[in-house]
Amino acid sequence: MKNIIILFLGIILIMQTGCSHINSKPEQDLKSIVDSLGNQAEQCFLNGKIDDLLEFYCDDIISMPNTHPMIKGKQNLKKMTETVLTSGMKFLALESTTIDAQADGSLVYEIGTFRQSILLPGSQEPINQTGKYITIWKLQPDGKLKIAVEIYNSDTPPTN
Repeated sequence: MKNIIILFLGIILIMQTGCSHINSKPEQDLKSIVDSLGNQAEQCFLNGKIDDLLEFYCDDIISMPNTHPMIKGKQNLKKMTETVLTSGMKFLALESTTIDAQADGSLVYEIGTFRQSILLPGSQEPINQTGKYITIWKLQPDGKLKIAVEIYNSDTPPTN
């Protein structure tokens, strides 16, 4: 019983250390960290590196994309991403900007904007969109932040 209590206290100490590490980062550092991680994930998407992209997500990811049903779990996100990337649409650009990032315990809340340019099959002119997003990053046992929840939608209907 004593060993279980010591193990439990050790786990609590590790969790508090990880959480206080995130909470002790200045807002600008958090903003830079999640902005950089997001940019890396975008490059994986634009380059069609789906498995590399999925490394940025928790196994139990909840994704709420614009004009699509909610997606739960990394494997379902993989299927949806493969479908999008093999549909004939060509993503010419995808850029996001972190506006704010705040930590609370083991979670980091990110608010931002994005712009993307997509060329649809048979189209000569790309569709350009701007939008906004919220991402909730979760601190992992190895110290990495991964996306636990994301929601994103466009500001207006797509335009040519």
